[in-house]
Amino acid sequence: MAETDILATRETKRSYGLVRGAVALLLLGLPFLGRQRIRITSERVVIESGFWTKVRDDVEVFRIRDVVSKQALWHRLLGIGDVVVKSTEGRTEEVHVLRGVPDPVGVSEAIRTAWNQAARPRTATNIDG
Repeated sequence: MAETDILATRETKRSYGLVRGAVALLLLGLPFLGRQRIRITSERVVIESGFWTKVRDDVEVFRIRDVVSKQALWHRLLGIGDVVVKSTEGRTEEVHVLRGVPDPVGVSEAIRTAWNQAARPRTATNIDG
């Protein structure tokens, strides 16, 4: 089965806050160029970040163990929040934070939907004859 895109989003400029936002504007907006980009497919969650140094982190959907969305009061007013994806790699647990995403509940539901589809057994052809 081919990998299909479910959702693509990015960290919003609003997640920087007032002080960090003012400093970023003084630096000609360069930090805004390095925002996180998130792509959720049927097989993985791809997290890309960085301006000077690009970092790409692929989280296989079948390794995800928990998804938590967090919204502070300030973030709720702006319509953004954080999504925490907990996964396992071997025996260690990894935590991936998707910061300042619009509609964090929708993003966490998209990840959960992808996980449910990956966790379901594939339908087999009728062998009984």
